[in-house]
Formats: sequence, C-alpha cells, structure tokens
Amino acid sequence: MRKNLQCKILAAVIALSAANWALPADVLAGEDGNGNYNVTYDGETVNGNYNTVYGNGHSFIINGGDINNVYGSSSDKASATNNKVYITDCKNISVIVGGASSGASDVDSADSNAVYISGGSVGSVYGGESESGEAHHNTVNISGDAKVTGEVHGGDSTSDKAYNNTVNISGNAEVTNTIYGGYSQSGSADENTVTISGGSISGNVYGGYSRSVSANNNTVNISGGTVGSVYGGESISGQAHHNTVNISGGTVIGKVYGGWSTRSSANDNEIIISGSADIENANLYGGYNASGTGNTLTIDGWSDSTQSVKNFNDIAFKNINWQNDRTVLTITNGNANDLDNTNIKTINIAGGSNINVGDKMNLIESENGRDLGLTEDNVTDTFTAGVAREGLGSTRIDGNVVTFNIDSIKLSSQAVSAAQTRAASAAFVNQGTDLISDSLDTISRDDNYGVKTFAAVHGNRSKYDVADDIKINGWSTIVGVGNADKFDSGSEFSWGVFYENGSGNYRTYNSFNNEFFRGDGSMVYNGGGIAARYENKNGVYTEGSLRAGMLKNELDNAMRDVNGSYGYETESAYYGAHLGVGKIISLSDSSDLDVYGKFFHTYTEGDSVTIAGDKFDFDSITSDRLRVGARITSNKENKFSTYYGLAYEYEFNGDADMTAQGLRADTQSLQGSSVMAEVGFNYQPTPTSPWSFDLNMRGYTGERQGGSFNVLATYTF
Repeated sequence: MRKNLQCKILAAVIALSAANWALPADVLAGEDGNGNYNVTYDGETVNGNYNTVYGNGHSFIINGGDINNVYGSSSDKASATNNKVYITDCKNISVIVGGASSGASDVDSADSNAVYISGGSVGSVYGGESESGEAHHNTVNISGDAKVTGEVHGGDSTSDKAYNNTVNISGNAEVTNTIYGGYSQSGSADENTVTISGGSISGNVYGGYSRSVSANNNTVNISGGTVGSVYGGESISGQAHHNTVNISGGTVIGKVYGGWSTRSSANDNEIIISGSADIENANLYGGYNASGTGNTLTIDGWSDSTQSVKNFNDIAFKNINWQNDRTVLTITNGNANDLDNTNIKTINIAGGSNINVGDKMNLIESENGRDLGLTEDNVTDTFTAGVAREGLGSTRIDGNVVTFNIDSIKLSSQAVSAAQTRAASAAFVNQGTDLISDSLDTISRDDNYGVKTFAAVHGNRSKYDVADDIKINGWSTIVGVGNADKFDSGSEFSWGVFYENGSGNYRTYNSFNNEFFRGDGSMVYNGGGIAARYENKNGVYTEGSLRAGMLKNELDNAMRDVNGSYGYETESAYYGAHLGVGKIISLSDSSDLDVYGKFFHTYTEGDSVTIAGDKFDFDSITSDRLRVGARITSNKENKFSTYYGLAYEYEFNGDADMTAQGLRADTQSLQGSSVMAEVGFNYQPTPTSPWSFDLNMRGYTGERQGGSFNVLATYTF
C-alpha cells in the first residue's frame, strides 16, 4: 500500500554552472494512481511517485508523494554551489543533501550549500557532499520538532578537504545518530563548527573528523539540550590540534575529548566549562592519551562536579566566584594520579569579589578520596582578581583536596594607570586657564576701545613628570565677546565673557599575563566663564577670571583580564579661577617690560566607574599654580611687534588619588617646578584697524616638558 505522505519541501537553488539543466527524469517517473500527490515545477503539475527530487537551479514545491532522496543539486560534471533545501514537515526521507558533486575532478567542490529542517522525520543529512573535491562553507540547521535518524554532516568530502562547515541544533530537535561538523575520508577536516543550543543528541558529536589527515581548529559549542559523547576534533592517522569544546549550558552525559588522534598527536586542545553546564555524568579528556601537550581545561565562572578529569597539561581557573572554604571543581569518580602531569598556571578571581588575606578556597576535591597526583609545585603562587587586584597565594594539598590560600593583595599595575589618566585630564584643563590669561593680554594690548570679539586656538604637546610620564597632545579654543574702556584718569578696564573647548589625546602602556598593550585616551572639556583686567595710568594692572564646565575622559583598551580588554569613561565638573598682578614698565618709546605674578586655581570633581566588576573611585583634584615672570615687548609702535618672555611656575597640589576595590593607589601628582620661555608676534595692520592678531610659542622644562603655540585674533567694533 502506498504511504499517505504529507510534506512540503521548498528547494531554492542558485544555478550550478552556465548549463541550463532540465529536471532529472527520475523526478518525472512514476504515478500516484489517484492523482492525490503532485509536484509543481515551473508552473506545471506532474502527478507521480518520486524516488529522488533535484532542485538544479529551480524552485519547486512537493505537496505529497513517496520520496526517498532530496538533493538541492547533484552533478557529476561541475561543482555544487549555493543550493538551499528547506524541510518543514516530512516523513521517511532517507537522504537530504544540500549540494552534491560526484565529478572526477578535484576542483568540483560542494560549497555554500545549506539544509534547513524544522519538522518531520528524516534519515541522513548532508549540507554539502563532494567525492573528489572540497566540501566547505556548507550548513545544516536542525530545529523545531525535527527528528533525524541518520548521520548529520555539515560538509563531507571523500578525497579532499572538509572545512568551514557548520551544524546547528536547536529547539526540541532529536538526532539519534552521529553529528560531524566536517567529515573527510582522505583529506583534512579543519575549522568546522557544531553548535547545540537545544534538543537531544544520543550519538557522538564531532567538530571535525578525518580518517587520514588532520582534524584541527574545530569547535563544538554546547549551550543547551542533552548530548552524549563529544570530540572537538578526531583523526585516525593525522593530528588533532587546537580544537575547542565549549560547554556553557545543557547536559553532557558521555566522554568529552578536546582532541583525539589514534596514531598521531592530539595537542593544544581546550575544553571550556562555564555558565550552567551540567557535566555531572561526563568524563573530561584533554587528549586521547597522556602524551599530548598544551591541552587545557578551563573552568570559567563555574563550580560543580564531574566524573573524571584526565590528560590535561593545564587547568585554568578563571572568573572564580570566590566563596571562602567552598570548592570549585569536584571530581566524583576519578582514578589515582589522573592529574600527575597537570599544572594549574592560571588562578583568576572574578572582578568585584570580596577577598581578603587569609581567605582560602578549594580548587579541586576528589570526592572518592583518591590522590589526584597534583603537587604544590604544580600550582602557581600568583593570582589576579578582575582588573584591579593581584597578589600572592600558597597551595596546600591534603591528599584529595587542593586548597589555595590568599597571602597578600595589591593593586595591579594597570589599575594604577587609571590614576595617571586622571592626572592627565587635570593637567589638560589647567592649560585652558593659560589661554584665558593670554586672551586678556591680547585684548588689552592695542589702543582700540569699545566692544570686542576675540577667538584663540591653542595647540600643545606636553609631558608631565609623574610616576610614569604622561604625554598629552591637544587643542584648546576660546571665543568670546567683551569691552575695553579708557577713563579720563588714564586707567583702562577690559572684560569679556567666553566659551571654551578643548580636546586632547594620550596613550597608556600596560601589561597583563606578560603581554604588553597600549591604551588610547581622549579628553574633551566644554565650559565658559568671565574674565576682566584693570590697569592704572602707572602701568600697574590686576586681572582675574572665573570658569566652569564639564570634563570627559575616555580610554579604550585601558585594562585587561582573562576575559578581554576594557575601556572606561569618566565625566566630572570643573571650576577654575585665576588672579594676576603686574606692572608694565616703559623702557623706551618702542619697548616695555611686563613683570607679573599669576595664581591659577582649578578644582575637578571626582567620579566613580565600574570596570569588569571592579569599582574605581577617583578623588577630586585640586590644582594651585603660581607663575612669576617677565616679558619684553619691542617695536610696539610698528604694525609688527615682538615679545620675549621667561617665567617660573610651581604647582603646589595637583594630586590625583584613586581607590580600586578598596585599595588606594599611589598618588599621581603634578606637583613641582617648571620653567617657561616664550616668543610672540603681534600684528595690527594700522593703528586704527579694528583687527589685531597674535602668535605665541612657548617651551617648557621641568615638571611640564614640551611646547605649545597660540593663535589669537580680536576685532573691535
């Protein structure tokens, strides 16, 4: 009796080659006898019973009939490329292939084909299959309530490579046979991926499988569902290197191998356990035997039990959720000396954890009491905690229990650099005060009175001598409007209101796990204020300003931990003021001497940020600078005048303090002496011209080193 099969298959296929293929004869063969089952092909309905259905560049819908095999395409003359088959609710299909190439040439590949199964029951599934050529970039997606009773191959090559193929299992899908991300009889099976986020798999799972060459760099990801035994990569005669099994959820009930090679080497493979992984009934193996090198078990933020752990060269504990006197990894059924060739080189505690000197935690405990074979010399005596802390510990091994004790804690060197960046931002805001003072000098220099507008640009490249030198490159601008008056007594008064902006950049250099890296920082401030200057007829003047604004400091790749790199951003209000006194002494009709003293005060509020779970608290910064100096101006009667100056500056405060996870960093201070030399040019086209321009260049040495230049223009209405 003919089966009453109800299914719907959509095969959408991109042409294999330039040839226009006709629908194969076996699709047209057969009759259903009653006309109940039909194929719609390019608008033509053909009744029949179909053994094999091919797409070959066309779209068709099968609403019924008995179907044995489904091919997106199949060619014995060309490659099978970019074919797609969709199965939604079918039963009793024996084989489904996204694209098959059976050509004799090794260039006839099966690539970029895909099979999507979301329901029904089918036999074997191949994303792409090639007899002589490569099978690469093919995909099989099995989801919903689909049931697969045969093998699943993302990509399959008989005589060549199978690489970059993918198998995805999700939903309530059931696979009762073996899954291969990539499979090759005579070639390599490298860089294939199997991802399981749901469903039930009772057969073995292989990221990549090769009988005779390599199975390298394959990955199996498990985040849900139930899985039997898992192999990152397996080769019978070749290498199985650099494979990864990542279990972050779901349940694994069989053996888990990072890499397996029967006759060659299985090196540098990794099994990662994290999240809610249930491996209570699993057995973990880094490689097929103990002779492998570089095989690692990584316990990442996870704690629970497993049956056994064997053939690992290293166990890395990352993101430990520190709980005093608790156990991270419990081994319930291991054998004696399973870990006698294993080291523990990485102990990382999760950021934000509450750890104190004297705390202890069991890294490994053998529940059946068997001696694991670890010694104290196998365990590192250093640890890191998030990005902020590091320290020394000691290990005590009491037969079946490996306990790590916290002996000392200190701030990490990369955490200290965060205080340095705060000092850099405070120094950059300080430079804006110089521009305010320079603007007052310029708008008071000419003999034009009335309403004035002014604008200035300040560029600088400076290095500050703190614990580690801070180098800042930046630009500052100021624009404003004001007024200049001259009174009958001969005294002058000028004032202005202004908007200021600055943007700068800097770099930091840090290291983590003996790896050096560079951070790139940027600073931006925006604010405004008011400034005024009064000069009597004897040349004695007093000036001052008030300013306020917001400072934003952003640093990329600032710190690292076992999870990656981190940046951060702070935002703080700043307030500033300056007060200056001086006297202009006439040396001749064309030159004079300006002797001055100026005091600059800047206050930058504190801020707090959380980086990788660690809290950083930045204290406020107060800067108090005193500058005394002299400037000689010559040719002041000409449209070009020049001036030269020398000044001494002392920073009284400038301390940047910070705590990270309750540990205080060494103070990064701007305190100290600097010497400044300057030369400038002033240009006013005519004595009555409303325009005036000023160019100033300065060099610094001492606490501040580097150079700067200002360009300032004023216009009097």
